[in-house]
Amino acid sequence: MKRQAATLMAILLSTALTLSACSGKNTNNVGSTPQAGEGTPGNTAAAGTVNEFGWELPAKTTKIHFYQADQGNPDKINKKQAAFHTYLLEKFNVDITRSSLDVDPKEKLNLMLVSGDYPEVIAAMDDSAISQWKAQGKIMDLAPLVDQYGPNIKKELGARYESYLDEDGKLWGIPRGWGYLPIPDFTAHIRWDWYQELGAPAIETPEDYYNVLKQMVAKHPTNANGEKTYALSWNSDVNINNALGFWGLKDGYKEDADNNLTHWLNTDEGKQAVLYYNRFFLDGMMDPDAFVNKFDDWRIKFSSERIAGHIGPWWQSWNAGHEVWLKTDADYKEDKRYVQIAFKAPGAEKAYLSPKDTHGWNYTVLTDKAQSPEEIIKFLDFMMTPMGTRLLGWGIPNIEDSYWNYEEGGKWSFSETTKQSLLDGKLDFEKTEAANGSNSFWLAYPQGLLSDDQKSTAWYDQNFIQDDKWKKLMHENVGDSIYDSTERRVSFMNDNPLTIKNQQIEELIKTGFAKAVMSKSEAEAVKNFDELREKAVKIGLADIEKYRTEQYKKNMALLK
Repeated sequence: MKRQAATLMAILLSTALTLSACSGKNTNNVGSTPQAGEGTPGNTAAAGTVNEFGWELPAKTTKIHFYQADQGNPDKINKKQAAFHTYLLEKFNVDITRSSLDVDPKEKLNLMLVSGDYPEVIAAMDDSAISQWKAQGKIMDLAPLVDQYGPNIKKELGARYESYLDEDGKLWGIPRGWGYLPIPDFTAHIRWDWYQELGAPAIETPEDYYNVLKQMVAKHPTNANGEKTYALSWNSDVNINNALGFWGLKDGYKEDADNNLTHWLNTDEGKQAVLYYNRFFLDGMMDPDAFVNKFDDWRIKFSSERIAGHIGPWWQSWNAGHEVWLKTDADYKEDKRYVQIAFKAPGAEKAYLSPKDTHGWNYTVLTDKAQSPEEIIKFLDFMMTPMGTRLLGWGIPNIEDSYWNYEEGGKWSFSETTKQSLLDGKLDFEKTEAANGSNSFWLAYPQGLLSDDQKSTAWYDQNFIQDDKWKKLMHENVGDSIYDSTERRVSFMNDNPLTIKNQQIEELIKTGFAKAVMSKSEAEAVKNFDELREKAVKIGLADIEKYRTEQYKKNMALLK
């Protein structure tokens, strides 16, 4: 899906600005059509004017040029943010742009720290990086700024605000993606029309899933081009811990009655899971590129009808399956898609597939180069409000490709046209997101339900679960596999002697798990699993288990 020509872009921007100028009075009845503000091109409102979102325009343009420590394609990022950047500059006198690079973000952050070449604002910085940058005096304590300029930050975070402060009461970052969203992320998937051809037999255990997928590929051994089909495929984004959730493990750990945690390598369940996935490989039903597929390549393989099942985020099979076929298959029927399902191993209490850490993903920090930190905090404070979250999450309102409409006085509604296009499976996300800029600048707001209605969320397409036949079915199937993992949250700081051990074990598991799954016999898979466990134990797996258990019990006490 490509963006339209420059002429269309100009029309969209012109439409946004025309609607802005025609919006009339603001929510506080301050002024009328905005005038140019200091340092801002175009027809931006005069300093001191309060716009229809309740934002008082600063006298001088607030500049937030930030690096987001996530790996991403710069061209796609720039394409998505362009229109929204212009909108915020004109309507808010805020000049905000994001940069990300298609490189390892941890390596980039380290390079920035060593070279001293970094921006005023960095997003998606984790606890470990914050510890490192704080130790070198390169990031700011935000607590005094939040005390003075961040009432909404404190209001929205509520009692959890204290959990972001260090032992000295200092705040080193504003959380991103905090809160609880009761919507599944990680699931098993099955090609629905092929499944229906078999009479939709019950799938309650991993063994059932295996047998059904085996029947499906037997019935569809190749695609239309004569290429081999596979029962199961992954891509390089596979989350091993989540793939083990069918055996009752949470975050890759087994918990006993006394809340002690045992790593999956030291459990029978972990070995069962490895041998289960190895069976797919031994029977020629596992995609041989399962652990090395880059998403774009995997998407081509997936949409070429070569995959019967997948275990991963639900949106992956949507994006690589029916969202492609809707555009390429003239005879497309809605059952040609993947449906998300859950099952559990015999003896497992539940399948634990979608952990939800309500603390958040990571943080936005201000570096020692910030020239006007108070102005930046003011805008982050606006972002944190429910309406600020809607604007930043859903993008520009009141244009042709808007997700929503916004009126004077704070009244809002979803665009019925766009919503129906979404429900029909015909929404061109790449086109609409380039036009409205949705979620281009996720610096401070929650992923959970918004506080003013406890219903809407920053994820536009997750606001209509009950209206969408297939999302509703997904939720019915896998809603029970969601769990709150906040208490299990553990941060490995740079000054923690276990951090290196933990990193070494995690890297060992990435290669060792793949090696065991791709073993050429069950005996070899057992051997490779045992060797993996022994290597991890030698590095210090028992120390990691002990530390995680201690932190888990400590968190349970704090969060009660």
